[in-house]
Amino acid sequence: MRTLSYSPLAWALFAASGLLASAPMPLYAQTAPGESTGQTTDAGSGQAVKELGAVTVTGSVGDLQSLDFYAPNSSAVISAKEIEEQGARDLDEALQYQAGILSEPYGGDNKVDWFRIRGFEASTSLDGTPTTPNGYFVWKSEIFGVESVEVLKGPSSLEFGASKAGGVVNLVTKRPHKEEALLMNLEAGHRGRLGLGIDYNGIANEEGNVYYRIVAQARHADGMQRETYMNSYYLAPSLTVDFTDRTSLTLLTSIQREDGRPTNGFLPAYGSLVSTPYGRIDRRLNAGEPGFDHLKRTQISAGWLLNHKLSPNWTLTQNYKYSHLDIDQQNVFAWSSDGNRQLVRGYTFTDGSTDNHYIDHRIKGHMRLSESIEILPAIGIDYLKSRTIGRNNGFGGAPSLDMFDPVYDQPFPVSAAPYEISSKQLGLYASAQIRVGSHWNFNAGIRHDRAHSDNLVSEKTSSYDISNNSVNVGAMYISDFGISPYISYSESFEPQAGADGYGNAYIPFIGKQKEIGIKLEPDWLDGTITLAYFDIEQKNALIPDPVTSVQKQGGKQTNKGVELQSDLQITPRTGMRISYTYNHARQDIDETQTIRAPLIPRHQASLWLNHRFELSNGSELTVAAGARYNGSTEDPQFNPGEIIPSYTVFDAMARYRIDRNWAVQLNARNLTDKTYINSCNSTCYYGGERTIDMQLQYQWR
Repeated sequence: MRTLSYSPLAWALFAASGLLASAPMPLYAQTAPGESTGQTTDAGSGQAVKELGAVTVTGSVGDLQSLDFYAPNSSAVISAKEIEEQGARDLDEALQYQAGILSEPYGGDNKVDWFRIRGFEASTSLDGTPTTPNGYFVWKSEIFGVESVEVLKGPSSLEFGASKAGGVVNLVTKRPHKEEALLMNLEAGHRGRLGLGIDYNGIANEEGNVYYRIVAQARHADGMQRETYMNSYYLAPSLTVDFTDRTSLTLLTSIQREDGRPTNGFLPAYGSLVSTPYGRIDRRLNAGEPGFDHLKRTQISAGWLLNHKLSPNWTLTQNYKYSHLDIDQQNVFAWSSDGNRQLVRGYTFTDGSTDNHYIDHRIKGHMRLSESIEILPAIGIDYLKSRTIGRNNGFGGAPSLDMFDPVYDQPFPVSAAPYEISSKQLGLYASAQIRVGSHWNFNAGIRHDRAHSDNLVSEKTSSYDISNNSVNVGAMYISDFGISPYISYSESFEPQAGADGYGNAYIPFIGKQKEIGIKLEPDWLDGTITLAYFDIEQKNALIPDPVTSVQKQGGKQTNKGVELQSDLQITPRTGMRISYTYNHARQDIDETQTIRAPLIPRHQASLWLNHRFELSNGSELTVAAGARYNGSTEDPQFNPGEIIPSYTVFDAMARYRIDRNWAVQLNARNLTDKTYINSCNSTCYYGGERTIDMQLQYQWR
């Protein structure tokens, strides 16, 4: 039986946790989090300065790395109102107007959300708990059930250990509030979209210390490819009990069901990017098998968020979540062509389930060491246990299909091998957000993880047993003129199962980010501007080994770039959001050759402009327009010499608030119905077609 052992760093963190828990903490602080006026006076200068803002939302990632504008990092918080305004149908659409994020690189997909941050894949978490995707076992979140989306850009293992180099996207789900409120949303739209959503918040007793929320959604929507569709159902009841003014418990549960025919946007460059004597492939072509393809996915989660104030300035939190994912998916896709009319196709088959248990214990505080030094420390321990079991075949053979005159229902055999992944991860961490004087903010964090996994994939067994230390540090200078330069460094690690052809076990991908930037919030500007330069390197990437024909480690992926994000209120009724990203992304494909990374454009830009009209009858009309530009990309390894052209698509929104209860909203995405190739990486992917959605909304509170 294998046991976990810990390094001296781990034991030091354990000891520190015990010391903090038993320390006479009320002696340190004078003002409790949440009771602060938000300002204090610097003893030396007499100037009013901003206090550090303690995060009060359990399940947020802001405890360890602040999401505040004056934190020395790059982050974003997207509210449910912004998501609704943009008419986002999925998480990847909700991220489209943020700098540094490439959304839908593989085109529209009704199976899963696709996005990259600063050129790298990113991890997704739900209320601060990792969703642990592996292979085709991937959790898909319902955007109607989300209160806000938190984005941390770049390597960020401090949050929950093993994570991808692009960063972390955390979805904070809707939970109860101390009010009675009702939202009903009826939607209808392009390609047979029809849905009904209900969001009710109520108070369960006369004392008002027990309150609940019920969020429900039912929806049907057709995909871009012919005969693809998805029916989705979502129910999320939650309950909060305030036992005392110091202790509260929130129970969060959800069940989500999807049943339909998945989209299959994979196409060869020949026929999509490259014209043929017969023309180009119709973007609505179903390259799969309508009679064979299906997706049935059930997602269940249950857990709690516990908050207990140990003193006015110290809080103990516990976050537990159990999640179950059951998936039955099979679909045919095109991966090449015969150079004439035939698509060469394969199939994927997945049938099984994933069970996760995640628990996090954390002590966080607010200390004032003097009039000029303020600290928000946090220390904790978390544990993740995940098991996936089922059958899987990621690539089987399927009959060819005429890309211009398809004939379906040709029989073919289907097989799958056992698929089992069992993993455990124990993490210990400590972090602090520090303000010194009226001008300096600092972040610092350290984490130790021990991870173990046993795997059976494609009839081959593999395992890993690793430990890893991750750090992040940052510093910001806040000037008196609203100009705040900062610098930061952060790390991530991502374990890899398996071994190379020489028997060497794979070691984790290691991500490192160096970032410098400047944040502006001058008195004369109603809004904020952030300009950042980032340098991300991911080591230990897999590259082909011609000797053994088994991938070995030694590769590297890098991206050096610049981001500009501006959120401005031009007038009291007019707002504008601008983003720009420059990427210089490179990746090794062997020991001697480095190429421009596919999918990632050098230039990205977006603009969202909205204006509110107050009408004479007391109603309001808000109109908005957006533009999204992605520069040209390349696929030098698989399609050398071909340039995937740049594209610009336009979005629009109009919302008419009839009275305090009723509103109607119209959203159009890709307003001109532009046909374009999103990107190519071996295969190519058409971008999403025009969609038009209308919502009728009733809101009462």
